[in-house]
Amino acid sequence: MKKYFVPALTALLFSYVSVNAQPTQPGAPLTCNASNCTPPVSETCTGSSTVVTNFTGATLRSGSPTSLPAVYTFYNIANIAGQQINATITIDAQSNCAMSGSNFSIDDDGATDQAGNSIAGFFAPRITPSNNLTTSDLRGYVQFTIRFYLENGTAGQQYPADYTTVPAGGGLSGLNYIHYDIDGSTVGTNGWFRETGVVQNIAGSSINGDASTELASYTYTDGGSWKGFAGSVCERTGVSRCSQVTVAAAYSTPQTQITFRMGYDYNYTNSNFNSQPTRQYGSRFGCFSFPQQTTLPVKLISFNGLLKNNTTYLNWVVENQVNFSAYEIERSANGTEFAGVGVKQRQGTGVEKQQYQFADDLSAASEKVFFYRLKMIDIDGRFSYSNVIMVRKDGVKTGGLFVSPNPVASNGMATVRFEAAAKGTVDLKVVDLAGRVVLQQQLTAFEGTNTVPLANLNRLQPGMYILQLNNGQTTEVTKFNLAH
Repeated sequence: MKKYFVPALTALLFSYVSVNAQPTQPGAPLTCNASNCTPPVSETCTGSSTVVTNFTGATLRSGSPTSLPAVYTFYNIANIAGQQINATITIDAQSNCAMSGSNFSIDDDGATDQAGNSIAGFFAPRITPSNNLTTSDLRGYVQFTIRFYLENGTAGQQYPADYTTVPAGGGLSGLNYIHYDIDGSTVGTNGWFRETGVVQNIAGSSINGDASTELASYTYTDGGSWKGFAGSVCERTGVSRCSQVTVAAAYSTPQTQITFRMGYDYNYTNSNFNSQPTRQYGSRFGCFSFPQQTTLPVKLISFNGLLKNNTTYLNWVVENQVNFSAYEIERSANGTEFAGVGVKQRQGTGVEKQQYQFADDLSAASEKVFFYRLKMIDIDGRFSYSNVIMVRKDGVKTGGLFVSPNPVASNGMATVRFEAAAKGTVDLKVVDLAGRVVLQQQLTAFEGTNTVPLANLNRLQPGMYILQLNNGQTTEVTKFNLAH
């Protein structure tokens, strides 16, 4: 690895020390041979998940290296099926490290690998110990969190306004984090200075060294559970991508963010180093895709909404929530572009029938029509969508019985809107022009404007139909056309 060994820095350096000023000490270095170099298996994506990130042009958005947390944005780091991915990387904390001055860099776009090839697209920070390393053992790190976002808007890099979190509960599937060039060097006769790389242990993650590794594995607890590797004492050229000094964290469940630490381990052992080396690190993220919509075991029995006092009240009933995670409530002003407005975690044991409610305050919204749907997410990141329902915010009580759209599209998706004076049970019947009841459903109405899906229209032949609504006291009717 190409390193920067520099004299002691003075006033320009700043060190923020975390609660644990001395991170856990890794085991002793393993035997190494700097001439050994095999490509890491972890660089190869399998299947259709072949997206690899490109980190260039970091922009500081909030905080600073001397006032943590410091948030940096990276624009257009990847593209999935035409959807642009952005990212932020936050410096959460640092321990015995200097994160300012002429040698610090949140991301060195001039970094090269062992063959001298540019790796400008890697996330490649430069990190320096906060003081000269002399006659005392010392360990340090910088903690980073990367968060993934979707491009949302046309104004460019306007974090946070134009950065929308990747779907809650969905995240990125098949994500890998690869940390390269975890190496080191001897100090005197028996001492060493080596790099460390650890990743926060979370459900669905695993971190492993590649084949023929020269890295010492270790774990520790410091504000969370961490697993990683410490380098050997063989120095390598550039940001080495050799398997012997590369590790990969793989995530079996979709992720919206990853927290990791890049650091060092200095062992004195009667050898006075008397230096403050700046080290070049290198990493990348890849092999990910969006979770795909699929058929889930969960059964949506009903989904309806009503508008009252500038608030939409959504109600839905489900059963068979086996291996289920959460419901993301999505809203749209045009019926095509949806954004999340809330999340409901699974309730109950997953076996019994379960009812959910969600309130969406529209008092600050200027639009008059709103569309809602549920994104139903399994624990492995798979998901499916509910039907779309519509509510209106017209400022006046509309009354009547309406079918929207009318004519109903060929896919048979339609909603019914009506007013109810009080909570109660209503019957909906679809009648053909010959007077035969061809569809029927019963549901619970709530006081105010109700919007419910009209189910199973795809079973009918195209043509004109009559919709009847009966609340036990009165009957309302309206006509609608089922398009070809």
